[in-house]
Amino acid sequence: MTQKLFSTAYLPPIDYLLEMKNADNVFIEAHENYQKQSYRNRATILTGNGLYDLIIPVVRGSEKQIKEIQIDNSMPWQRNHWKTIESAYNNSPYFLYYRDFFEPFFQKKRTFLFDFNMELLDLLRKLFAIKNPIFSTENFDINPKDVKDYRDFFLPKNRTFRPKKIQYQQVFSDRCEFVENLACIDYLFAAGTDF
Repeated sequence: MTQKLFSTAYLPPIDYLLEMKNADNVFIEAHENYQKQSYRNRATILTGNGLYDLIIPVVRGSEKQIKEIQIDNSMPWQRNHWKTIESAYNNSPYFLYYRDFFEPFFQKKRTFLFDFNMELLDLLRKLFAIKNPIFSTENFDINPKDVKDYRDFFLPKNRTFRPKKIQYQQVFSDRCEFVENLACIDYLFAAGTDF
């Protein structure tokens, strides 16, 4: 039985979802300390001007477990993220079909980053037909046994997670070379859910 452990992620890269799909059981780490500059609150998309990071602002404070990190809703991040997503993907083949699934995430305010990411992950799993069981961890284990640990595998600084590339027609392919492992919505809006 293949069990995989992931960090939480905001609109994770497509390879994150592929690894998740190829597991018998999936665990999402709920008790690690929050890590800056990770996909936990960041998603990278491709716009007409190149790569762009969508970053959910979080309330600053002492080191906290990821499940305790609060979203800083004093900033208009949801409106800004949705306008950027619309601008980048409005002309993609599947944007109009999927937009109604995503737009509510950029309207209703949520308190905790982990809860927001889990709601979004539930939607992504449904859209990509990922049906294996998913669990939140009950405690932090630095060296978990009997599980493949991907908590620090998917990082914004390292876009080449696997040797096999998923190629598809990206929205700005007339201006930019293919960029792998962008946020999964780049693939979804351009190619649909069949991967």
